[in-house]
Amino acid sequence: MIDSLTYYIYGLCTMFYSMMAWMFWRKGSDMLSRLFSILMIITCAESFKDLFLYIENQNIMNDGLWNELTAMDMVVIPIYNFILKELVKPGWLTWKKVILHETVFIVLIAVLFITNAPIWFHCLVGWGAIYGIGTLVVTLMLISDYHRQLKDRFSYQENTNLNWLQGVLFCFFFILIVWTIASLRRTAYADDLYMICSLALWMVLSYFLYRHESVIDELVNTETIDEPQDESDMEQSTIATIVQRLFYQEQIYLNPKLKLSDVATLVGTNRTYLSRYFNQENGQTFYDYVNKLRISHAEHLLRTTSDSLAIVAEKSGFNSQSTFRRVFACYHDCSPIEYRKIHTSS
Repeated sequence: MIDSLTYYIYGLCTMFYSMMAWMFWRKGSDMLSRLFSILMIITCAESFKDLFLYIENQNIMNDGLWNELTAMDMVVIPIYNFILKELVKPGWLTWKKVILHETVFIVLIAVLFITNAPIWFHCLVGWGAIYGIGTLVVTLMLISDYHRQLKDRFSYQENTNLNWLQGVLFCFFFILIVWTIASLRRTAYADDLYMICSLALWMVLSYFLYRHESVIDELVNTETIDEPQDESDMEQSTIATIVQRLFYQEQIYLNPKLKLSDVATLVGTNRTYLSRYFNQENGQTFYDYVNKLRISHAEHLLRTTSDSLAIVAEKSGFNSQSTFRRVFACYHDCSPIEYRKIHTSS
């Protein structure tokens, strides 16, 4: 029964991981998609390896060989970190960091293969657990900074925010515990539990990652990408005049995909300088500035038309009705429908 269940679980995993590797490779050439595709390829290969080398020979396999096969899987651990860091800090990954993060794992695995001493396997598992916990803590800390940058650069959050990632990270922590137990205890039950939990988590993560919009062009090293501009070349009053015209006359805020870089191009300045203008001169982020105007536009439509909420949302520059409801609730103590009833009946 255990053998049949294990075969089924591993077969399901190899099918899913191979499919995800193909889908994400086709999705695009951005770093995040490529990293995830590589991770799925390696994970799929490891599942095949376990099927043929471990499951087929588990009754005759000694502890030393089992430790070595398990240790080989651990080279993939830093790739989890690379994916999470690319999510919360686009452009973070470099070849130097890849080598630095993989070195400790490779050295410990090499020493284990040379000495075949169990102590080195336990050191490797311990380091993997410490590395994993550290990755989760750092990622959680960086999510808030990522969201702050989003509000400085984007007028929307659909498929760019990482609110979903916090829940995924707590699931990662649980799976890390299961993985540690499965690595130290040679039992089919622990291994099956780890594979099932890992598969379920990767299904959820794959769904959100596939929808996630790449923001690297907007967030990565904008201070170095943007050419520094002498303030004397464009006075604050000039920027204010152009911004006012763009937003109040041309109503560019009705573009649901409006980004700071789009406005910077129209104004003739760089993103960093324009972001400072919104934060310092207006006392609000680019996101708040744009959505306040969208809500004002929606208020007018709710009072003067009988358009449905979906049409009002679309005409006001929101990507969806759900986003419109959520943002509207931030500015009012009532829903759009309640607002319309109050202001059309008076």
